[in-house]
Amino acid sequence: MRIFILTMFIMLGIGLTACKNGEIEDDDFDYSPFPYYEEDYENLTYHFDDETLGRPFWKGNVIYNETVLLTKDGEIMSGKLLFPVAKLLSVRDYTLDIEYIENVDFKIEGNEIIGLKDSLPHLTTNQLMGEDIPEPYRLVNSISNVLTDYMMMGPNVIYTESPFWYSNQLSVSYVYDVRELDLSQFPSYDVSKMPNTMNKLTNGETVRITAIGDSVLEGLSSSGSFNRAPFMPNFMELTQQYLADHFNTEVILNNKSVGGTQSSYGSNSNTLHQVSQTNPDLVFIHFGINDNGGGISPNMYRDNIELMILTLKQNLPDVEIILLNAIQPNPAAYDSMRFEQYFSRMERLEAAYDYVKIIDLYSLSEYFMKTKTYHDMTGNGINHVNDYSARLYLMSILATIIEN
Repeated sequence: MRIFILTMFIMLGIGLTACKNGEIEDDDFDYSPFPYYEEDYENLTYHFDDETLGRPFWKGNVIYNETVLLTKDGEIMSGKLLFPVAKLLSVRDYTLDIEYIENVDFKIEGNEIIGLKDSLPHLTTNQLMGEDIPEPYRLVNSISNVLTDYMMMGPNVIYTESPFWYSNQLSVSYVYDVRELDLSQFPSYDVSKMPNTMNKLTNGETVRITAIGDSVLEGLSSSGSFNRAPFMPNFMELTQQYLADHFNTEVILNNKSVGGTQSSYGSNSNTLHQVSQTNPDLVFIHFGINDNGGGISPNMYRDNIELMILTLKQNLPDVEIILLNAIQPNPAAYDSMRFEQYFSRMERLEAAYDYVKIIDLYSLSEYFMKTKTYHDMTGNGINHVNDYSARLYLMSILATIIEN
């Protein structure tokens, strides 16, 4: 039986049944898909640690450090969270060290966070369009200083590895009502395509993982790769750590990903030889962003991925493969229809091979962006994820491989 605060659920518009002492109970909702549900959430405090960093939030009712970029339009400064806030735990800066004060620095209305002070990190609508960019940022044709330089990659598309994006994003931790959640949009436990890997994990045998892909899989999306606070490792290193800890076994990671590469790099015979030499049990493949930017046709993309699949299986009969459909990059800079064509072909490959599994971050990010903006989740304004969206990769992988 789950007990909730009456006024909160009236505000959320949820149908409930009155009980004694003015409290409410819900007799019908199934909480079994939420093993990390916090019943006593009214007394919950912010505690972001290794456990909560990688825990799939859709298996509970708490989201830690969801990033949001407040935009100032005239006198209004605001941004949107994925869900309405049932209880706020914390609002912090990108380092997670500075905490802001509710009703002093900001206020919360439903799923909207509204800035009350100009000192709160934010960007203006003009700045989002590449206008009125403050010092020390400088417009360049080629980036030489990652702390100051930015480039315009088309109308209103700012590319920079500088703090311009991430330092203006807030990290918001809050309790949400799981009834707001459409679980069909989120990855769930499914190891049917990886019996060999799971057999080794559950039996405590050493498991070898190899990653092959672009800059996102290489890890150029996490604060640790740029040696800046809060120094989060890339999501493949975190995947290795979480699987090793959960299954109490050795997990060896070889990451052969290279920034800027297309699927043709992955299907190159030299690359495939290098991957095979690592003798992996499980291979993660992540391509598509640079293919899209380079105008690679959907059929060529499919052919390159299928060549990787077939060659790896020929060289390694027991190998199993996870295809990661990329989180959506800036929709103002990339062809969304082409991504859909790419990933529909990946679905056919998954159906054709009994050792190939898709984890679909692209559809998940589309779900997020029905409510949030791309600028809430980006690391560089064009195609890199920030720490939070890198954690979505981690959470999705763990939700697929770990049952609870």
